[in-house]
Amino acid sequence: MRYGILALVTSAQAGAAIVQQGMGSLGPFFTSEFSLNRAQLGVIFGVLMVGGTATTLASGVAVDAFGERRMILFSGVTMGIALIVSTFIHSYVWLVVWMMFAGVGYAAATPAGGRAILLWFERNRGLAMGVRQMGVPIGGFIGALLLPLLATAGTYRLALVVGGILTMLPAIAATVLYRHPEGHVHVAKRLNEVVRATLEVARDRRIVYVTLTCMILVTAQSNMLTFFVLTLVRDAKIGIAVAGAGLALAQVGATAGRLAWGFISDSVFHGDRIVPLMCSCVLASIAAASVAFLPEHAVAYALGISFVLGISGAGWNGLFTAAEVEIGGPDRAGSALGIGLTGVFAMGIVAPPLFGVLADARGFPVAWLAQAGFILLAFMPALLARRAIERARLPA
Repeated sequence: MRYGILALVTSAQAGAAIVQQGMGSLGPFFTSEFSLNRAQLGVIFGVLMVGGTATTLASGVAVDAFGERRMILFSGVTMGIALIVSTFIHSYVWLVVWMMFAGVGYAAATPAGGRAILLWFERNRGLAMGVRQMGVPIGGFIGALLLPLLATAGTYRLALVVGGILTMLPAIAATVLYRHPEGHVHVAKRLNEVVRATLEVARDRRIVYVTLTCMILVTAQSNMLTFFVLTLVRDAKIGIAVAGAGLALAQVGATAGRLAWGFISDSVFHGDRIVPLMCSCVLASIAAASVAFLPEHAVAYALGISFVLGISGAGWNGLFTAAEVEIGGPDRAGSALGIGLTGVFAMGIVAPPLFGVLADARGFPVAWLAQAGFILLAFMPALLARRAIERARLPA
């Protein structure tokens, strides 16, 4: 039955990502509907992340208190209702407010699904977590194709209504069909008990070091999504269509990486999530440095780098999720993941503006070289995390 559970939580994650990841494809429609400048358009996308970042920790705590089943439902229904309600009034401010509420709903998706995988998979947990994390690029792929088609056929409102429905349906299905593993009974906890446990998790050095490692890694993912296409067009003199295909190939790499790193951590490193994270750091640093030295019109070279950057810079998420929930354990998995995701989401918001400032001042090559060097800094917290995890396994 565990593979059925895996399919349910993966579909719920994909549903949550349809609009969250595919929102960028509606940018031209928002611009024409509301006569927006680039900064105003960026606010629409930014508040999704802000809403998620501000409430991820609370969502993780809620998963521990109320259980993963209820929070999967909360995530999908909150996002779906917010997206649908945002279409009731033709107003830019109204749209922005409800996008923030959609971000609040999205915040609960990963802690809830992560706890479900922790409970159901004792073996091959890294691979299972990678499969579940594949829901994010899969949902983004569906959204990128479907949302602009719907907006072209009707308006952005039609796209958001359908997106909201598609977000709710898999979450509702997962809630109805989800079962706890045999012998496991979720016991609701008092709020003060959960808060006390969360504070203990926040002081756990293993959580702190793993989070710091992935906060550094996420800068590669965020900057890839934001600046990779622009770098190919401006510096490598590659056409927009081919550059867009390069980003799509990077997303394919991210999907493959989530599977591959999970499988490697299970079968090669016997459940060690940190060594594969360190390997990902090396590859991501090499890929980022390679972007800085892209020759002009080198399409094949650019596409190859795209794939490697996707595998390494955006394929580590399953390892991160598995490490956090394993450290937290069944009773604190949501809190552990909530703490980690808060840091990762926050860094994902901050990284692109800082990269952009450096690129404006010194050019894209310098910015990508700085990115490559920054990624290597992740080795220090990764080493500390591995040492702390090994110490925790030693008998008292």
